[in-house]
Amino acid sequence: MKAAQLAAFDFSEIPNLETARLRLRRISRADCDDWLAVFQSPGASDWLTDFESSPRLATVASFVDWADEIFAAKTGIRWALTVKPGDRLVGTCGFHLYEQRHKVAEIGYELHSAYWRRGLMSEAVAAVLRFCFEQLSLHRLAADVTEGNAASAALLQKLGFSPEGILRERVLWRGGHHNLWLFSLLEPEYRRLVAAGRLA
Repeated sequence: MKAAQLAAFDFSEIPNLETARLRLRRISRADCDDWLAVFQSPGASDWLTDFESSPRLATVASFVDWADEIFAAKTGIRWALTVKPGDRLVGTCGFHLYEQRHKVAEIGYELHSAYWRRGLMSEAVAAVLRFCFEQLSLHRLAADVTEGNAASAALLQKLGFSPEGILRERVLWRGGHHNLWLFSLLEPEYRRLVAAGRLA
């Protein structure tokens, strides 16, 4: 699809995205149990500041509502990650805080720990990068990572994101304030990644 056509994306429908091993589709209430299982998998919620205590089904249901709300507001899409040929949610990935005027957004993701170290999240994030830079014509995509989450920081840097700095004591979580590491990827940098075959 040409850039002029891609720029016409109007948030009328959440598109399915396909990779070699994954399908990214719309999240629904039917996914709540599986999404809860993601958060409850060993290590998966260690760095998720949305939770002050153990993840609960009601909280996950509110996340589904949030995913619907950001799409309706045309400020983001959160996709369910499913491993082909199945349709069961094993994680999520998407963007939020999209501002059309400034051509910016932020990315977020999580994955059931049983699927770690297989390159699946790199594959999912690469698909979302392509969507954001090709279909939304973004100039900048940002990410924040709770300080200490080395695996998430490494994933972002592997996909071309540059560290920008630290938001000091930005989040109140588990009884204390925590720093966030900031990362970003700009459109010219994305183009260089594509040309080098690093998002294949």
